[in-house]
Amino acid sequence: MAQISFKLADLAQFLDAELRGDGDITITGAAHLEDASDGHITFADGPSLQPLCDVSNASALIVPPDVEVRDKPFIVTEDPRLAFSKVLEMFAPDMRPPAGVHPTAVLGENVVLGEGVSIGAHAYVGDSTIVGDDTIIHPLAYVGPEVTIGAACEIHPQVFVGARVQLGNRVTLHAGAAVGADGFGFLQTEEGHRKIPQIGTVIVEDDVEIGANCTVDRATVSATRIGAGTKIDDHVHIAHNCVIGRNCLLCGQVGIAGSTRIGDNVVMGGQVGVNDHVTIGSDVIFAAQAGVFGDIDEPGVYSGHPARPHHEQLRVTALTRRLPRLVERIKELESTVKELRGRLGDADDDATA
Repeated sequence: MAQISFKLADLAQFLDAELRGDGDITITGAAHLEDASDGHITFADGPSLQPLCDVSNASALIVPPDVEVRDKPFIVTEDPRLAFSKVLEMFAPDMRPPAGVHPTAVLGENVVLGEGVSIGAHAYVGDSTIVGDDTIIHPLAYVGPEVTIGAACEIHPQVFVGARVQLGNRVTLHAGAAVGADGFGFLQTEEGHRKIPQIGTVIVEDDVEIGANCTVDRATVSATRIGAGTKIDDHVHIAHNCVIGRNCLLCGQVGIAGSTRIGDNVVMGGQVGVNDHVTIGSDVIFAAQAGVFGDIDEPGVYSGHPARPHHEQLRVTALTRRLPRLVERIKELESTVKELRGRLGDADDDATA
C-alpha cells in the first residue's frame, strides 16, 4: 500500500485553519503528542500541554490560539481535537471491498440489492431482505429474512441481524453485535419458566454505530428503537422494548433493562446499569457505574448507586470516607458514657449509704 502524505499547507487549507510557519513540509502520518516523530502531525488542546509541545518530535502541531509552538510550523484552530480527527480521516486507508456478491455468499429468495453493494464470503442474507446502495456486508455476517438495510451501512463479520429488523442509512454494526435476538421474556409457572414469544422488531435509525459484541433485543410485540446519531460502545446490552433517543453515547458494559425510555443527548459512562420501566429525560449524564433505579427528569450530571445528582453523591462519598473515624469516635463516646454512668451509680450508692 502506497504511503499517504500531504503538504502541511494542504492540511491547513482542508481544515480551514491558520497556518504559521513552513507549509511545504511533508506530513506522512498522525500520532499522539508524546509518541510523535519526524513526519507526524499531532495536537495540543490547551496551555497545560505547552511543555510537551516544546519537546515533541512531531514535524507540526495543531493548537488553539492560546498555545505557542516554538521551532516548528503549526496550525491554529479553535478546536484542535476536532481538527485532528479530520486529519485522521485523511490518513485512514480505504479498505472498502469491491462491489458484488462473493461466490460463497448465500442469498435467499426475493433479495433486493442496491447499487454498489458488497456481500463478502460466506455471508448469509435471508429471504425478502432489502439492502440499500453502497452497503457492505462483510464475510460471515448473518442477515435474517425481511430485513431492511439502508444506504451506506457496514455490517462487520460475525454480526447477527434478526428477522424484520430495520436499519437506517449509514448504520455500522461492529463484529459480534447481535441486533434482533429474542428479548428475555419468561413467565414463572408451576411447570417452570414459560417463554413469552418475542414477535416485535428492532428499529435502528440513521447514523447509529453499535460496537463489538453488543446486544439489542427485539421487542415483545412492538419495536426496540435506537435513535438517530446514537453511538454505542462495545459490550453494551439494550433489552427488549427500550427506546433510546437521538445522539446518545453509551459507553462500555452499559446495561439497560427492558421497557426503559431514554431521551436525547444522554451520556452513560462505563458499567452504568438502568432498571426496567425507567424513564430518563434528555441531556442527562451518568458517571461510570451509576445505578439508575427510578425516573430522572432533570438534565444534569448524576452518579452513585442509586444515582443522584453528582454534587450530592460527592457529599455522600466524602462522608463515607469519614465513617471509620466516626465509628472510632462513637466507640470513644460510648466508653465515656459508660464510665460516667458508672461514676453516677457510685455516687448514688454513697448518697444512699
